[in-house]
Amino acid sequence: MRVLLIDDDPLIAKTLRLGWPDKADTIEACRTFEQAKPIILSSRLKTFDCVILDLHLPDATGAEVLAEIRRNSDLPIVMLSGTGDADFRAELLITGADDYVMKPVGLRELHARVQKLVRRTSVAASLPSARSRVRIGDVTYDPLTRRLAGADQSAELTHAEAGLLDAMILASGEVVHRDDLYLRAFARAYRDGEKVLETYIGRLRQKLSDLGEDGGTRLLTVRGLGYRLVYDQITGEDQPLAAGRDPE
Repeated sequence: MRVLLIDDDPLIAKTLRLGWPDKADTIEACRTFEQAKPIILSSRLKTFDCVILDLHLPDATGAEVLAEIRRNSDLPIVMLSGTGDADFRAELLITGADDYVMKPVGLRELHARVQKLVRRTSVAASLPSARSRVRIGDVTYDPLTRRLAGADQSAELTHAEAGLLDAMILASGEVVHRDDLYLRAFARAYRDGEKVLETYIGRLRQKLSDLGEDGGTRLLTVRGLGYRLVYDQITGEDQPLAAGRDPE
């Protein structure tokens, strides 16, 4: 596994390199946004499996670097910082981060979170159903591009939004428990009192509703359990194969 670390603290880079649990992994460190640009803005980014990004850099904010990476890649990104309230962390997750880790953090925990994110991405890409387009009401979703398309317009999903939708699609219309959705989209367990999942579900429903009359109504809440998606699998030339449909 190759990890790109963007953090201006040389002690963090040294600690990760010396203490990283898996010695077979490679950690490449950049201390500024300017130093990371040749990687972020080129095909070199594809050679990495995950990015660990500090929130505060000398020449840019972590949010700005996050946005730049998301323009070119859906690589898993873990934000790293010693500050930030719950609302701010939720906003970073909504805008494209996959996880947010508060400093100081144990190396084993950070390694486990990175591993889980990389494994999630790898498994999702290898499943045939994760590569097939689906129809959600009158909205089409393409997992390969993470785009929703209506009759006249389209919208791109964040990595975590796509993770939620993919998890419900892979469940073939069955209910997906809240805890499983947290693991699938954020690579971590649910924490008591969190509303991050509800925020994401609300954004997904809004995007589906904006693109089609009944798209938002296909994402169903199952009280006390989680969520389920009613959709049609698309095969061949727009031939719908029933999947995840409500019983007659």
